[in-house]
Amino acid sequence: MPNVGWSMEQRAAVKRWMLFASLFAVAGVILSVALIAAGNSGGWVLLLLTVCIYGACYLYIGNIKKKQPR
Repeated sequence: MPNVGWSMEQRAAVKRWMLFASLFAVAGVILSVALIAAGNSGGWVLLLLTVCIYGACYLYIGNIKKKQPR
């Protein structure tokens, strides 16, 4: 079965979800910086989790996107 690529609706949905994930990533980074500045070591854990989860999503979407025909 040939791969016909993403529809316009699927591309729009991916953009919406990545925007949603980006907003949460920014909020996570801001919260972790505030925790680190307050001397809480949990801020480093939150920063690491936020960056790793967002990075994994970004790489996964990018990998799928590269395999789609233009």
